[in-house]
Amino acid sequence: MLELVDLHVAYGNIRALRGISMRVESGELVALIGSNGAGKSTTLKAISGLLRPTSGRILFEGEDISRASTDRIVSLGISQCPEGRRVFARLTVRENLLLGGITRPMSEVRSDLASTTELFPRLGERMGQVAGTLSGGEQQMLAIGRALMSRPRLLILDEPSLGLAPLMVERIFEVIDGLKDRGLTMLLVEQNVHHALDSADRAYVLETGTITLEGPADMLRHDPEVEHSYLGR
Repeated sequence: MLELVDLHVAYGNIRALRGISMRVESGELVALIGSNGAGKSTTLKAISGLLRPTSGRILFEGEDISRASTDRIVSLGISQCPEGRRVFARLTVRENLLLGGITRPMSEVRSDLASTTELFPRLGERMGQVAGTLSGGEQQMLAIGRALMSRPRLLILDEPSLGLAPLMVERIFEVIDGLKDRGLTMLLVEQNVHHALDSADRAYVLETGTITLEGPADMLRHDPEVEHSYLGR
């Protein structure tokens, strides 16, 4: 479904990505792990059209989207839940969710509110509440729900557990596992490597802008280099 081919991205003279290649097959959950500054968020921004590659290609279902606009990318079926949640703090929960489906007919979007609140009952209880007054965990639920409102074929999750209490982290990964069971294709960047590798089918390890390891998540979980660097063993 998604393929990155020899992708290079730079910030001025700083080379953030140095020829990475990776793929996400339909129905997979693929994790991208690495330390801070490795280039994980840069990778996701390039996929979503927020950064332009200096060279290389990004293919979605065979179409080159390397130079596509962000709204075009969303309309093709890619939706990103950003790091830090980025909810519209002064708008209500309902308004945030409706904006998530802005590329679709509003009649369809309204009908999807019920399925979103079924996934996150707490949002259903707070539809009229201003988003900025929600707890961190509730805002993360809202950010995921907003991303799902576009009916994505590929959902990109950037650090969904960041800053959350352990019980809320468990709840968020229960939702991610449930979406995987429904067949939704996902690309996950996650600081909690234990949870990421438990949920993922395959994973890539990104270090200083290059892919250093890749393979089935269970295999990487027991790789000595991954254990030493990311799992604390």
